[in-house]
Amino acid sequence: MIIEKPMTPNQKINGNKLYKFMMVNGVLTKEQMLEYLGWDSKKDRQLRDLISAIAKKVPVVSTSDSKGYKIAKTKSDLEQVEHQWKELDKRIEELEARKKPLIEFYEKIKSKE
Repeated sequence: MIIEKPMTPNQKINGNKLYKFMMVNGVLTKEQMLEYLGWDSKKDRQLRDLISAIAKKVPVVSTSDSKGYKIAKTKSDLEQVEHQWKELDKRIEELEARKKPLIEFYEKIKSKE
């Protein structure tokens, strides 16, 4: 079961505004995006939520060895897209490994009920 937080109208407006900004500006840091939205660094979590929402619709690239975020648009972005994809697969593997003992514990306790 996946529960996603619904976006408020204001979040949708900011998400669309950020998407358009990212489309015309190439690589952007969180600081640049916060400044564009008129937010201070305390809104880092909200910004990451917006970036996540955008990344579920278009290919947003942000790899561990580079600073910033960008929307992949051309053939020249393929290498970064592949790198991002591999990093996501690695994180999925790590999370699955961490989930295993939780499931085992849950099933052990539930079986005693």
